[in-house]
Amino acid sequence: MSQGEDRTAIVTEIAAWPIEGLEGKEGRMLTVEIPPGVHAPPHRHPGWQFIHVLEGRVISQMEGEPAREYGPGEVWYEPRNRLHVDVGNDSPDTWTKVLVFYLTEPGQPVLVFEEES
Repeated sequence: MSQGEDRTAIVTEIAAWPIEGLEGKEGRMLTVEIPPGVHAPPHRHPGWQFIHVLEGRVISQMEGEPAREYGPGEVWYEPRNRLHVDVGNDSPDTWTKVLVFYLTEPGQPVLVFEEES
């Protein structure tokens, strides 16, 4: 992957399947690649996320919790619609890559940015 001037995360959907026994739900597999020094603004996920760090390190902070840094091989869970205060890559020169299993209704976005008041 190029480490040029691109300053946005790259989200790639790998696959999506209906979930048997959970009518109206689907599971999606995604990779998210975060460039050095990039953080997402506050947002919510309209589904449940299970995240596994493949490369690099990532900072994640959910509303009401302290920020936590995760490295390769570490995993965490994010509840549906909870405010994600911060997520990003503090490294000055290394990309971060995570694998996400996302459970939601078909057609839902991966994230919805929080509107500023």
